[in-house]
Amino acid sequence: MRRWFGARRGWVLTLWLVWAGPFSFSGCAVSGGETPVVVTDEDSDGVEDDRDQCAGTPMPQPVDKVGCPVILGTLNNVDFKANSADLGREAREALDKFIVMLNRHPTVVVAVHGHTDNRGSGIRNLELSKRRVMAVVRYLVARGVAPGRLRPYGFGEARPLVSNASAEGRKKNRRIEVAVVLPAQ
Repeated sequence: MRRWFGARRGWVLTLWLVWAGPFSFSGCAVSGGETPVVVTDEDSDGVEDDRDQCAGTPMPQPVDKVGCPVILGTLNNVDFKANSADLGREAREALDKFIVMLNRHPTVVVAVHGHTDNRGSGIRNLELSKRRVMAVVRYLVARGVAPGRLRPYGFGEARPLVSNASAEGRKKNRRIEVAVVLPAQ
């Protein structure tokens, strides 16, 4: 039996070498002096690294044709007056644009973060941020966004963008931010 297996192994090795002859053993199938084209996409966003203008975009963030996030960051013009959770005309218009973006990417779930400035007590600001984020969520749901696609969080004054020392800084800190959490199941 050993003799037969040894002969058989030699025959299989010879056959394999004949079949694999035109291939390079460096991991790429190359024949005739051709250089293989290697396509890389380090962040797995679907945009090749040589065209990716926003390398390292965290998954599962949807990206545009150059690899930059399309749903991430502060929602422009969705800001609030001091001590208010009311959505003004500009805020509603900005949210309508956000709804269009969400509809283009129906498989994502987004976190919606509400923030305040630091005026008033920390507990009151936390409650105010929750009211603000829920005003946004109610608006989105009323216009057809499935509630299961939204994860609301209120952070109060805990995560300022800029210093609260000026009226302009406080206005920037009264904001709504969004981030993709995961693809919808």
